[in-house]
Amino acid sequence: MKKNVESMLGYFSRIRRFYAGEINRRFRDEGFSPSEISILILLSNNPSINTSTQLRVVLGVSKGLVSRSMDSLITRGLAVCVQDPSDKRILRIRLTAESEPLIQRLKQEIQNINEELLSDIPAEDLQKTWETLEKILDHFKEKETSYETENVKRG
Repeated sequence: MKKNVESMLGYFSRIRRFYAGEINRRFRDEGFSPSEISILILLSNNPSINTSTQLRVVLGVSKGLVSRSMDSLITRGLAVCVQDPSDKRILRIRLTAESEPLIQRLKQEIQNINEELLSDIPAEDLQKTWETLEKILDHFKEKETSYETENVKRG
């Protein structure tokens, strides 16, 4: 296999699928769909992601799936939609205080999975991996910024 960005994305996709499957298995008796669990985790870890459109794009799922999942989370009292004060067309998603115990359990299970999967990898190797990934991300950000600058000059 070639070692390039596409293969890295493939690795990350496999890791994400594994985590999602493992979390869903561990919370099977809770009655949540995989999409609901993914949304809860995403919202709790990323406060800047707070619209259904953002959820759809980040999770790579359909508008209908996000809508059904959000309806369920709202019905269960775990999330609410609040009108954006500066743009009435936008509904911002917020987790409720009732979601906090579930979010803490999800985070603990993710921590447990991390410990199980990474236990035999030396801390220095993990640190080097993070440093390398941050460098790669910096390169992408630089390219993105240069493309944006070019588009502004053309526009």
